[in-house]
Amino acid sequence: MVNKCCDPGCRSNYDPTVYISSFQFPKEEDRRNLWLKKINRKDYSPSKNAVCIKHFSEKFDIAEDHAVRDDGSALTVKTIHPNLIPDAYPSIFPNQPAYLSSDPVSKRKIHLNEEMKY
Repeated sequence: MVNKCCDPGCRSNYDPTVYISSFQFPKEEDRRNLWLKKINRKDYSPSKNAVCIKHFSEKFDIAEDHAVRDDGSALTVKTIHPNLIPDAYPSIFPNQPAYLSSDPVSKRKIHLNEEMKY
């Protein structure tokens, strides 16, 4: 079953000849509420619809899978279908006012040898 995008003005997957990857709303209540807030639809309750990949920053896309072979060598393969990192949320809304779109802030990586200053 192809899920249509729930973003107002987005027509992803309404044309049966073109498929755009889409993602179901998270089951976790906090993340689900964040997605609903970002979608910005009054009195919207997601059912069969989803959010298409067009509304997610590339920062949230998992483009490669990694595995270790039996001999210890690493294997890296590009993913065929888009996957999202666990804390991804929709942030790109070209059909909405500009203030609703945002570039997600990258979380700062802390290095083990970095001094903690308080």
